[in-house]
Amino acid sequence: MNRDRIINQLRGFHYAAGILCSQQNDPLCCQCTAFGRIAEAITDSFMRFASAHAAERKKLPEEFALLFQDIRDRTDSIQQPDDPIKQKTAGNCTLPKGVCFAKDINVFLERMNSGI
Repeated sequence: MNRDRIINQLRGFHYAAGILCSQQNDPLCCQCTAFGRIAEAITDSFMRFASAHAAERKKLPEEFALLFQDIRDRTDSIQQPDDPIKQKTAGNCTLPKGVCFAKDINVFLERMNSGI
């Protein structure tokens, strides 16, 4: 995989982890099944990415290599909901139909990782 693609994916994971960290402070998102599922999926995806690119990490400029640990720290800090509920189904989340902050960040990351 070329260096620019690795850096772009790394930046995408960093962005996604930052958004998830922010959203865990949202009173609805932090207790939603979608948030928990997406946070776990993004964490797992990043761990696979980091493992697959361990050798390339050593060749990246330091500021990008440091992002690996920052992303790991952020994903480690995300708390899974204790008793998650489907906030939209329960009538608690009033975002427009088809809009979910957690799902939207997952779509973004999937697009970044597929190169679209």
